[in-house]
Amino acid sequence: MSAASPAPEPSTESLPAARQAGANEKTRAKARFTAGAPDLLTALVEAERFFDGSDDHGCPLHQKILAAIDTVKGGAA
Repeated sequence: MSAASPAPEPSTESLPAARQAGANEKTRAKARFTAGAPDLLTALVEAERFFDGSDDHGCPLHQKILAAIDTVKGGAA
């Protein structure tokens, strides 16, 4: 005696529509990131100015700030 397995319920959303929804979410997330990039860049530049002329110029934190500035400039372009 074999029991009939129930058929899977049909999806309420088509696969292309689901892909499009995911793409829209990624686009919105990217837009939010790039919209905040100028503010982030301004904050990083202000932080970097702290190290100008200080004894800590070139310390690991200063190097990380400089790397972050390069990343934001490259990501926003």
